[in-house]
Amino acid sequence: MKKIAHIFNIVKSKDTTKSYKNKFIDIQPFEIHYFNNDTFSGYEDKALDNDFSKKYYHALYPVKDKSIISKYDDEKLKELVKTLGDDLLLISGDFWGIQKFIFDGVTTSKASKILRSRSAMVQLITYAVVDRVKKEFKGSEALLFGAGKFMILAKNENSHKIKEIQKELDNYFLKNFFGQNGFIISSTTTSKDKLLNQKDKDMKDDLLALGADNDNKKLNKFDLLNVEDDDILIDPFEKATINDNNSCKFCNKRIEDTSLGEESCEICFNEINLGKKLTTHNYINIIQFGRLTRHKKIDKNMIKIIELGNKSYYARFSNSPKHFTWGETFDISDREYDDKTPKWSLNSYVPKGDYNSIKTFSDFIKEGEKTISSGLMALKADIDRLGETFRVLYKEDFRKYNRLSREVDFFFSDYITSLVAKRDNLYTVFAGGDDLFLIGEYKEIVALSKEIRDEFYKFSLEKTTISMGLVMFKPTTPINFVSKMADDAEKRAKKERDSIDIFGVSMKYNEFIQIEDDFSKVVKYLEDNKVDTTTFYYRLIELCDIKISLDRGMSDKEEDKDYKFNPNDAMWKSKLNYLFRRNVKREDNDSKIFTLLSDLIEKGEKFKPSIFLKIYNNRDKRKEK
Repeated sequence: MKKIAHIFNIVKSKDTTKSYKNKFIDIQPFEIHYFNNDTFSGYEDKALDNDFSKKYYHALYPVKDKSIISKYDDEKLKELVKTLGDDLLLISGDFWGIQKFIFDGVTTSKASKILRSRSAMVQLITYAVVDRVKKEFKGSEALLFGAGKFMILAKNENSHKIKEIQKELDNYFLKNFFGQNGFIISSTTTSKDKLLNQKDKDMKDDLLALGADNDNKKLNKFDLLNVEDDDILIDPFEKATINDNNSCKFCNKRIEDTSLGEESCEICFNEINLGKKLTTHNYINIIQFGRLTRHKKIDKNMIKIIELGNKSYYARFSNSPKHFTWGETFDISDREYDDKTPKWSLNSYVPKGDYNSIKTFSDFIKEGEKTISSGLMALKADIDRLGETFRVLYKEDFRKYNRLSREVDFFFSDYITSLVAKRDNLYTVFAGGDDLFLIGEYKEIVALSKEIRDEFYKFSLEKTTISMGLVMFKPTTPINFVSKMADDAEKRAKKERDSIDIFGVSMKYNEFIQIEDDFSKVVKYLEDNKVDTTTFYYRLIELCDIKISLDRGMSDKEEDKDYKFNPNDAMWKSKLNYLFRRNVKREDNDSKIFTLLSDLIEKGEKFKPSIFLKIYNNRDKRKEK
């Protein structure tokens, strides 16, 4: 039995106008197995006893002390620094260019086969780099791990080894990814006293120095001017020149290996197989081979993760951990703990179709050969001002920073995935750290976005918020372009925070929910009066545009200076009245609906996404018939 506390109990709210003294999750009993609902209790505020809290408190047990997936508490850190001594080294790693790593070169028709596995490969490569560093620094342990980042505490010796590992990483990424992505390793010295007494100013300086070293290396990336020729072992003429006929059909940048049978290069072939294994197996085992022994022991079921120096890391899969007698084994299923194998949320949900195959994106909007949905939607989400919260905790106490990192990662990688798995046509591109990227049928994405926002608000005890960008697209849209659109939408939403950007329109999430609720009342009234037509909704869009033109014509804002006032725009309400009276029978209560509709059009641009969703929804109903 252990006890843990929710980190947001001590996080200060960004909204100084509210008091959150009563928003508190008490310290909970923390056991290995999931509780039954009737045995889970202890909250001061029962409203906070939601599905997340139940799943969260039962799923973070540190099953294996020395596993990087384990959760290091205060006692573990003290034990570690006691073992390593006073002269310490903080080593951090940062996988840069992750977006390019996942999306670059992928065609939409092939995307469902490879996007999720590339996201998982980011975590597997990070694991391998952590293991490589730990083997060079005896007794070291990872304090943080996930989403392409890590931090290791080691004894301050053999620091020159970091440079050697960096060269190995540079070789691998230049040879296989042409410098579009890479891994940066940074370090700084510290001491036991500084690490355990975080109020010490010198410790804060050490952490800032580590961040500065990382930022500097990000600017330099591959420092080719300062290495000898033999350090970077790449021969650009090793293989034939790439062209349209021999290029990999998945990444379009490496040469196809015709012996693999997938029209792919070796790296994409490994990623495709990884995607298949993740959806059909409960356990992953990571092993390592030296150059002299690997060919004797590798079989076709092993998936290569990365080659570093003279060693290569491989993954193999099974539905029973008993099949593995060496290497590190993790439970990647969504089942409860077995008290022996550490959990790793590597197997995020992807929907499967016939014969257990992964659904294509086109399958999300089809019923057999018939298209029944207007399109797909991508959702990209990020926590507002999380970096600011991290920096505050980072300076106060590294253990608080560590705790927040684990809780946030669990919310995205484990809990959100469990929400996605309840729906039929959603695909997890990546979910981990504080990042979330989902693709799915547009109605399911919109519904899930509301659920995620509500659940995160409970998780953060209303002390911080989340913003999302939602973009609609067709299955033929290049996936790289979809990623860019979703990223831009998310950035627009984050400008105001606690916001959603949908169909290119940003607004506070509460405002979006209120508009949706009000419009649903209007829609029901229109449906009851047989006026639920596409023509009527397009006329509403036109009236919104007139109202927008009126507002800009009367605005004093610099961005609206080119708009001139048009008196005709002021007649939008009269036009709405004519439209309403012409199409709807006059009844005693219709004035309330007219007023509600008028208030919605007053919102101009912000009303239009709800109208678009209704138009698409009506089209889909006709397609289903």
